[in-house]
Amino acid sequence: MRTLPFFAAPLLAAAVLLAGCSPTETAATETMLSERTDAMPAEANDTDVHFLGMMVPHHQQAIDMSDVLLASDVDDPALRDLAQRIRDGQQRENEQMNAWADEWGIDADMELHSRHIANGMVSPGVYESFTTLEGEALHTRFLELMHFHHQEVIAMTQDQVDNGGYAPLREMAAEMITVQTAEMAEMEKMYGGVPTP
Repeated sequence: MRTLPFFAAPLLAAAVLLAGCSPTETAATETMLSERTDAMPAEANDTDVHFLGMMVPHHQQAIDMSDVLLASDVDDPALRDLAQRIRDGQQRENEQMNAWADEWGIDADMELHSRHIANGMVSPGVYESFTTLEGEALHTRFLELMHFHHQEVIAMTQDQVDNGGYAPLREMAAEMITVQTAEMAEMEKMYGGVPTP
C-alpha cells in the first residue's frame, strides 16, 4: 500500500493549507508521463497515469483523517458513519488503483506524485495539528478539512472522466464524483452551511 508520509512540521499559515502543484512539479510530471511501459493497456494514456499517481495519496490522506475521527471521542453517529464510509470506500478504491499501477509498472510515476500536496490535501503541519484535536473541535475541523478535500479534487476527477483512456478508471472516477458530491452535501447539512478550511 502506498501511503503519503506525514512528517511533523510547524503549523503553517492558512494560505499554505491547500497547495497545488507548482509549475516545476507540473513540468516534471509531464516529463515523467511521456514514458510508457510495455505493461500498460493500449488505451491507457497520460491522464490515467497522472490520475492514479495523484489520487492514491489524496485518498490515503482522507483515509488517515477518517481513522483519526473514528479513533476519537467524537460520538456523533452520523459523522462516524460518514467517516467510516469515506474510509471504506476510498480504501477499496486505493486497493484497485494500486493494483492497476502495479500491473502497469508505473512505480516511478507513483513515487513522483506521492510527495505532492495538491487538490485539497492539507499540509503535514495542518494534518499533525488535526490529529491533536478532540471532541467538538475535532468534529468541526473534520468537516472543514474533509469537505475541502472532496471539493478541490472534483476538477481533477472530472478531467479523468473526460480525457482518460482506460474505461474502468474513467468509470471509477465518475463514481467518485457522484459519491463525494453526495458526501459534501451531508457535511454541509451537519455543519449548517458550506465549511471553510
